[in-house]
Amino acid sequence: MNVEFVDFKTVNLSSMLDTGMSSELNLTQSGKVSAKLPDEWNGYAVLYLSIKLADPEEKHFVFDITTETIVKLPDDVTEFSDEAMNAGLEIAQAKTFEAIRTITVGMGINELDLGA
Repeated sequence: MNVEFVDFKTVNLSSMLDTGMSSELNLTQSGKVSAKLPDEWNGYAVLYLSIKLADPEEKHFVFDITTETIVKLPDDVTEFSDEAMNAGLEIAQAKTFEAIRTITVGMGINELDLGA
């Protein structure tokens, strides 16, 4: 399905980094996704991705981000199906992973490539 990207932003971000830590950490990743649709269908959907990266004890590193991605479905689509959700999710995930890479590199952390 051809879903069009409209807008992306970070709506919530919290992080903690123990800068005294000088060794590699094993990180875990958890996430969830939700969608918000207008009361009257107009072909647009808002997808929220929440991703949390942390060391197992959340003692040295925590990075918790929620992003909002707006997508436009093709004009002939009249409902938000699983296929539409998956197509929109691909865009939201790519945009979110790019934001995580950019922000963490800016924090001085080795690049986190979640898409690999």
